[in-house]
Amino acid sequence: MKNLNINKTGYVLGIISVIFYLICSFWGGLLASPALQELHLSLLQLSYPGFSFTATGYTIGLVEAFVYGWVFGALFAWLCKKVCVKTKVQ
Repeated sequence: MKNLNINKTGYVLGIISVIFYLICSFWGGLLASPALQELHLSLLQLSYPGFSFTATGYTIGLVEAFVYGWVFGALFAWLCKKVCVKTKVQ
């Protein structure tokens, strides 16, 4: 845990977040029921403000997904460095 890099962890979780965003948005387009599509769109708009199924809205959601993932990963690595690393007791 001592060698955990905050930037690398942030980038990895940012990329994973983008992958999940892509999967979720494509899944929403494949749903057959209009009610389920509307629910899925509402959940994506709630999670990523500014998201819509347009090029601009999709890009906004993509950037937000990466930023949210990066921040979560950086906070996770920082907390692990502060909390998980055992200190020497003298």
